[in-house]
Amino acid sequence: MLRFAVPKGRLLEPLVELADRHGLALGEALAGAGRQLVVETAGLRLLLLKDADVPVYVEQGAADCGVAGLDQILDRDADVLRLLRLPFGACRLCLIAREGEVVREEGRPLVLASKYQRLAGMLAQRRGLNATLVPLAGSVELAARLGLADAVVDLVETGRTLRENGLQPVEEWLAVAPYLIAQRAAFLWKCEEMRALRRALGGQE
Repeated sequence: MLRFAVPKGRLLEPLVELADRHGLALGEALAGAGRQLVVETAGLRLLLLKDADVPVYVEQGAADCGVAGLDQILDRDADVLRLLRLPFGACRLCLIAREGEVVREEGRPLVLASKYQRLAGMLAQRRGLNATLVPLAGSVELAARLGLADAVVDLVETGRTLRENGLQPVEEWLAVAPYLIAQRAAFLWKCEEMRALRRALGGQE
C-alpha cells in the first residue's frame, strides 16, 4: 500500500477533482474522514499534512510519495523525485511592494518578509540584492502594507488580494506548480504502484 502525502491547503480541492476525474475516488475517501489524518482507500494510505510538511515526509520516507508545490520543495531543499507536473495550481513567486514604490535601488539594503526563508534568500542573492529576511507564517502582504518590511516574497495567483491591499508585484522570481513527488528509495521498490498513481493523475508513459 502506497503512503501518499496529501496537502490540506490550497492544492487539496483541485487534487481531489483531478483524481476523481481519473477514477481514483479520493473525494469519497476524504468525505468521511472527519478529523482523521490517516485515511485508507483502495491501494493508498492517505496522509493529510500541511503543505510545507509534504516534502519533508516524502524525503524522510514517512511517506512514499505526495503532492507538493515547487515552492515548498525548493524551500525545504527536499531531495525527492518529481514524477509529474500537475495541471492545476500554477502561480508565481513574486517580489511584492506597495503600489508606486521603488524597491530596487543600487546598493540599498532591503528588508524582505516571507514564509520562504531559504528560497527567498537564495533568489534574492541570485539577483544581487543585499537583503535581510523577516520570517512570517501568514498574512505576509500586511508586512509590506504596514512597513514591517520594504517588500515581501510570496505567491501570486490572481493578484486580487494584492490590489485590495494597495500592493503590486514588482518582479516575478519563480514560476510555481504542484508536482507528484516520490521518495527515491521507495520509488525503486514501489515503482509499479507509483507509475499506476502517476497514470491515475493523468500522467503519460
